[in-house]
Amino acid sequence: MAIIIQKFGGRLLETPEHIRRAAQHVIKTKIDGNDPVVIVSAPGSTTDRFREMALQITDKPDEREMDMMLSVGERTAMALLAMAINAEGHHRAVSFTGSQVGIITDTHHTDARIIEVKCLRIREALDRGEIPIIAGFQGISVDKEITTLGKGGSDATAVALAAALKAERCELVKENGAVFSADPELVSDAVPLPEIDYDTLEAISTAGAQVVQPHAASLAKQHAVTLSITDAEGTKGTLVTDRSLKTTGVAAVVIDDNLFLTKGSDADLEKKELSEIDFAFWNSSSSLIVSRDCPDGNGVTAVALLNIIGWGTCVDSDLVTVSLKSLSDAGITPIISLVHRGDFIVLLRSEDGKDAVKVVHKTCLENRYIKTPAS
Repeated sequence: MAIIIQKFGGRLLETPEHIRRAAQHVIKTKIDGNDPVVIVSAPGSTTDRFREMALQITDKPDEREMDMMLSVGERTAMALLAMAINAEGHHRAVSFTGSQVGIITDTHHTDARIIEVKCLRIREALDRGEIPIIAGFQGISVDKEITTLGKGGSDATAVALAAALKAERCELVKENGAVFSADPELVSDAVPLPEIDYDTLEAISTAGAQVVQPHAASLAKQHAVTLSITDAEGTKGTLVTDRSLKTTGVAAVVIDDNLFLTKGSDADLEKKELSEIDFAFWNSSSSLIVSRDCPDGNGVTAVALLNIIGWGTCVDSDLVTVSLKSLSDAGITPIISLVHRGDFIVLLRSEDGKDAVKVVHKTCLENRYIKTPAS
């Protein structure tokens, strides 16, 4: 039997009805003659609620204790999904935590990286004909501490297990069910991309798209994992391929509007740890430091980063001109804009971010810059 990794996003496990629907999806995979290995995220907004609770206790929660708390959501989901499958009466599911299946990580609490996957208990369950249900987003460190894998970490769990088990494919089952040319919850005319290459997926993820965790995208490329993003009905999806898709045009317009800007000198920039900086711009007199965590002190501005990502090649110079004009016509003034590693990046005030991605995406569509490999 072929091993199929199936990872369910938190919104698909939000209620008992959602969980029963996911159970039917897994059971169908089993009936079709495959061996499903299932990874789950925490139900709904559980993880966010836990974080909010911790911040009500202290503005600087202990990271070890955060990991102990945050790992609970996925454990709840794995047990409930196993119960739903077992309640059907024809197949046996068994749940495991990340530590139980040997997902070994480094010691970086709240944003750990997987360094080894042992999989012994998963293989034993498969040999017994059972369906393993694994808590995503978590592992155990080399110091034998519970760790979590950062936002979207269940994606990394799924890809790492697919590589370790030599799975036929890894399915990331998500509510929107595909990679789009923009966030479909924000941009109504976003175009689904039926196929995407590893490099472009990694670029879109790193730019801030909430579709696949950047580390998971990198792992998929590193281990050549056959990856697909799909919905629970299997009616749409995106296949991630190692086939070069270096076509012309735009793959996606991505906005990351949860960033903070500080201004300083080059000396200020040199004092910063690399982990404190997401992006930096500078000229002869000053530097602009963009970070995800709000820095202490005065002079901090909430900003958004708009990224127009091309299909593996530099974006067209005409696109830069047309996009800037469309922003100007909409009354949006960029803080700074540049072409970086082939992509067009615009730094904006945070309040302009959502309007900017709609304006630029519409402009790209109208001028036929947005293309899929088949178009």
